[in-house]
Amino acid sequence: MSINASLIPVERLGAKINILDLPGYRDFVGEIRNSMRVCDGVAIVVDASAGVEVGAELAWEYAGEFNLPCVFIVNKIDRERANYENALNEIKKAFGCRLVTVTYPMGGAASFEGCVDLLKMKMSKGDNGKSVDADIPAQARKQADDLRAELIEAAAEGEDAITEKFLEEAALTSEEILRGIKLGMMARRICPVLTVSAAQGAGVTNLLDFIVNCFPSPAEREAVMAKNVKSQADVELKCDESAPAVAYVFKTISDPYTGHLTFFKVIQGEVVNDSLLSNISRGHEERVNHLMTMRGKKPEPVNKVSAGDIGVLAKLNATHTGDTLCAPKTATLVQPTTMPPITVQMAVTAKSKEDEEKIGMVIHRLIEQDPTLNLHRDPAIKQTIISGMGETQLDVAVARLKYQSKVEVELHVPKVPYRETITRKAEGQGKHKKQSGGRGQFGECWLRLEPQPEGAGFAFEWKIVGGVIPTKYQPSVEKGIVQAMERGIVAGYPAVDIMASCYDGKDHPVDSSDMAFQIAASKGFKAIARTANPILLEPICKVKVIVPEQYMGDVMGDLNSRRGRILGMNAEGRKQIVDALVPLSEMYEYSKQLRSITQGRGTFEMVYDHYERLPADLQNKIVAAAAPEAEEEE
Repeated sequence: MSINASLIPVERLGAKINILDLPGYRDFVGEIRNSMRVCDGVAIVVDASAGVEVGAELAWEYAGEFNLPCVFIVNKIDRERANYENALNEIKKAFGCRLVTVTYPMGGAASFEGCVDLLKMKMSKGDNGKSVDADIPAQARKQADDLRAELIEAAAEGEDAITEKFLEEAALTSEEILRGIKLGMMARRICPVLTVSAAQGAGVTNLLDFIVNCFPSPAEREAVMAKNVKSQADVELKCDESAPAVAYVFKTISDPYTGHLTFFKVIQGEVVNDSLLSNISRGHEERVNHLMTMRGKKPEPVNKVSAGDIGVLAKLNATHTGDTLCAPKTATLVQPTTMPPITVQMAVTAKSKEDEEKIGMVIHRLIEQDPTLNLHRDPAIKQTIISGMGETQLDVAVARLKYQSKVEVELHVPKVPYRETITRKAEGQGKHKKQSGGRGQFGECWLRLEPQPEGAGFAFEWKIVGGVIPTKYQPSVEKGIVQAMERGIVAGYPAVDIMASCYDGKDHPVDSSDMAFQIAASKGFKAIARTANPILLEPICKVKVIVPEQYMGDVMGDLNSRRGRILGMNAEGRKQIVDALVPLSEMYEYSKQLRSITQGRGTFEMVYDHYERLPADLQNKIVAAAAPEAEEEE
């Protein structure tokens, strides 16, 4: 249920473990991907009663992308309806990986007694929230011996020397078993499974011991690729405390009470209090003060943070998520984490113009913390648009906005940025004549309008011969047409792809002016365009939907109901991909429907592709809805 990444440092067996508790919800993909990128391994928690949920699938997907070793933790084994075997079978079915049991439960639900540790050959019991070791009951010894034999066999495959010793039927030492498991995990050949009851404490210290012994340390992971911004050469960064400091910022928090906090991982070197760092991403120097670590929300001051460790800095207002901090003159840049395309957008409104200015400032601070958020003003629909990875993310962003700015804001489905154009040639007169005592206003021009191919834009030709309109008024006529196109023809949306030519007209030696011809051209355009069979064009998006195969039929049926055109289907691993063209107007609330259809397992990407003619029945509704507003403007 987390919506933020939280840091919990733990010390065990002389080692420090930085546990990052990450969201399990795809809407917060920015928190997940940025944080997972600084991890050395992934522990995926599976509820013994609920089985594999969407968050577990998401964690597995990203762990594969970042080449991180994985373990599965079966938790809540003492809960009602907990079923260890069902959970294990769901993991195998969902991920197709080779599972290796390290700890497993004695009993389950109400009959749960403890967790058997196959490395120690002891049973871990919960005692007032703490883990205590006990002997394995005699009746359970054979099952433990059989499972330990399977564990040792898997460990023996980790390294040639261990394999040879195993094949010679020599007993492997505890160190060799642990090393074999670690190498198998690092190669992603095996995924260990451990069981805990977090509520009782059973199996928790066994899990921490396993993390210390079998997860790779930062020094054992592959080098991080970076770039020297001066030479543009690729650089390999290794976990070396003696090298110049390079740190990657994976999370920032800005809060009116806690201030600005910057979470970073030191990739090489050391970050020391009262020193200078260069933000190579922004060309800005930062003074290192208030160096700390965080235990949830509790800050703990430290003097230095060494290579491989995670630290927090306060009051670095120029440093944002995805930035690189390095020793002065090092000029080493770690590329920001790539994010999936934004899929959801909503219009955000405030009660007053003053409040809207406050909104902009606060949202930009939120965007600095979460690069998957975006804010822009769309001039075509005259709305401020906030976009991100899902409705929940936008709801949380707005809640934070209200909390930080004390401004009441609302989210709405945005207007569709329709366009207008004409479909046949037409011509006619544009005339502006006004006499109100003294100098009058006069301009007359004859215009010809013709449709242009899609994407050709606006073109203007001056075809006046004989000087019936002085050439000096040519820019005014063109400007009047352009202004009229911006206001639209039938529904107030910008007109596009039109060729306009001025071929005749009249002027008055006294009353004609630039403004008179501008107004005449604007009036003429609107009147003539209405006789040229004007139509509305709607934006069409290229949509890529990724879903498990069992949901394919429902997803395709839903896309068809949204006036979508299926372009093709293909498989990618265990998922199916549907490519389609769908009108933008049908996609604003698609993520909710897709989540409902696929139980949260479907994802989609969407990019604008082109404009197409809107069906006549829908056009009539939009024109009718726009009529009162158009009359008011006139």
